[in-house]
Amino acid sequence: MYIEMRKIALCMELSDFYEHGIARGLVRYAKAKPDWRIYGYGWMFRSLTDIEKWEGDGIIARVEDSGTADKLAGLGLPVVDVAGAYVRSHFRSVANDDFLTGYQAAIHLLGCGFARFAFLGVSGTKWSNLRKEGFERALEQHGLESAGDSRHEAAWPAFERSLAWWEGGRDDQGELAAFLGGLAAPTALFACNDTTGLRATELAGASGLSVPESLAILGVDNEDILCELASPSLSSIQLDCEAIGYRAAAALDAILEGGPDGGPEGGGLSEGASIAVPPKEVVERESTRIFACEDALVAKAATFIRAHAHEGIDVSDILSVVSASRRSLEIRFRAAMGRSLHEEIIRVKLARAKRLLRESEATIDRIAEDSGFGNLGRFHTAFREAEGLSPNEWRRRFRSEGPG
Repeated sequence: MYIEMRKIALCMELSDFYEHGIARGLVRYAKAKPDWRIYGYGWMFRSLTDIEKWEGDGIIARVEDSGTADKLAGLGLPVVDVAGAYVRSHFRSVANDDFLTGYQAAIHLLGCGFARFAFLGVSGTKWSNLRKEGFERALEQHGLESAGDSRHEAAWPAFERSLAWWEGGRDDQGELAAFLGGLAAPTALFACNDTTGLRATELAGASGLSVPESLAILGVDNEDILCELASPSLSSIQLDCEAIGYRAAAALDAILEGGPDGGPEGGGLSEGASIAVPPKEVVERESTRIFACEDALVAKAATFIRAHAHEGIDVSDILSVVSASRRSLEIRFRAAMGRSLHEEIIRVKLARAKRLLRESEATIDRIAEDSGFGNLGRFHTAFREAEGLSPNEWRRRFRSEGPG
């Protein structure tokens, strides 16, 4: 039986973690489409040398400049953009929820006890602006007042330069060094992506700024190898890139099956419409592994818990590094945190367990051990009390909500 083949172009270089995730999602969707042929750059796909001369059916692209947007729009083919920065004829967008990403960054840094905040951004990009807006919205909703009047100036100290500047050489760093050095300690710095966060971490170390004690830094993308190799290692928000790629492929498929608006299965993704995919969680590393608090003993205890809860510590281990009686520390900790030392240990263990349930195929026994619970029964009891579900039920529910 003859099958009419559809030619799908993947227009990105696969040069970073974000694009690798997009490609994984696309490939996963395409495995169920025997009539799809994927074209792209590099040996792993059918060759796509000149998109303007390519004769195909649809395009999934990461559009990062207006010139590329104009060129793709001029082809007259349906385009699903996975960056969401440019709107053009024939474009739909399936991209990360950047506002929610910024909001999530603020919630994490607020949870680290900070009261002063700053932002590093990429100027002239929609996604960076949305991350900044979400970040500032969360701070405002938690009752924090900015240093400036947000109607007329940046609500919080911000340093924004073009993507070319951030990705360029290391010669022109004076302005960034001055910005970082001018921040009152301690400050929590939200970097709109890992590139900006890694530059800040590198420069802070060269300038004698202690991270995270004086400057806690949180990035976005979770370029895991680069984040781990940074000194100190960089905390980062992990995006659901595979879900973005999968849903972009599904949106393009619906358009090809049902016409310009995707037909009845297209979910109303008409030209110019967009789908925002929520980010995953913060992957915490050394750059934010601290709790900022005016009470130095509470700060030391909370920081120790964040760093060592997964090792199976108990309150006696905290008292071995914090010079205070148990009663005194418990009173001070509850006054500052609103919960006991033991409750904080359980909270941090559960946060790690949920990340492992989402991101790994490890058994429940192994997750209980790697989260610091040790005893499987204690893990089940603590998890059900906190979530109302068993770990297995929670994992199934999360995965049932994922793409495909």
